[in-house]
Amino acid sequence: MNPYERFRIVSGFLASSAVLASVVAFGPVVRQTIVDAAGSSQVAQWAGLIGSGVVLLVIWSVLSGVLLPGVLKMGVLRRWVLGRAFVEGSWIQAERGGPNGPRLAIVSMKPAYHGILVTSSTLTRMGEIESGLHAEFHQISWPRLDFKFRETLPSDSGRQAEGFGEIQFDLTGGAPRRYAGCLQVAGMDKRIKTEAIKLTSWKERRQLRSLEGRRDVLSKYWSAFFEGPIVTIARDSDRSDSGEAKRSGKVEILRQRGAKDWRKSDTTPTADRIRDEFSASSD
Repeated sequence: MNPYERFRIVSGFLASSAVLASVVAFGPVVRQTIVDAAGSSQVAQWAGLIGSGVVLLVIWSVLSGVLLPGVLKMGVLRRWVLGRAFVEGSWIQAERGGPNGPRLAIVSMKPAYHGILVTSSTLTRMGEIESGLHAEFHQISWPRLDFKFRETLPSDSGRQAEGFGEIQFDLTGGAPRRYAGCLQVAGMDKRIKTEAIKLTSWKERRQLRSLEGRRDVLSKYWSAFFEGPIVTIARDSDRSDSGEAKRSGKVEILRQRGAKDWRKSDTTPTADRIRDEFSASSD
């Protein structure tokens, strides 16, 4: 089932309720007015009643098709209508198995007519936009989303790739905050595996507006998804060096600590005893 069909159902229900309430409240007065105006002519009375019915139908159509859908676009109301199917917002997506190696993308899901608009921007390790994607068609069968996409930024060869994508939302807990899926680019045999997490932090969403902020966010999620080196921008701890590094655009690569490093740095009595036992056994 497409959860976005709820907006049509809710709009129709509210519009019908409003029309019915107006008929109950003002129907007798309108009917008496029509009878007084038509006099003894039955044709005129029926014409007045039919005209009133047409007016009510027009009012219902405007309420259910224009006014109420516009009101339901408000964020709080959309969350209430969609409930656990609310997925709109910004997502950080990891891509594996593509021709360009592992990549991160910022995926945006916004409300659209009877559904959502899916766009994404694939970024380099430095936070620069490498390519873009726009979903031209989508089909929701909750919790699965299938879509056809087209790249909005051409590659080096000038070609804009097309293909199909699939997203399976994680239903653990309330509204989904994770999903997994794949991208199938036309002309490629191998699928690109995707995995994403929703950005719920207002600070992180704000950081995405600037290049330096994107670098910080990507540094965090690159480590979380790929367990590789953490890319960070040189900080101002050393004023003489960091200012020059920031102007020149240099990056600092921090090596992740391995299990051996943790064992060496652990000086608790238990750790010392275990190391002594290993030394004795090796002798």
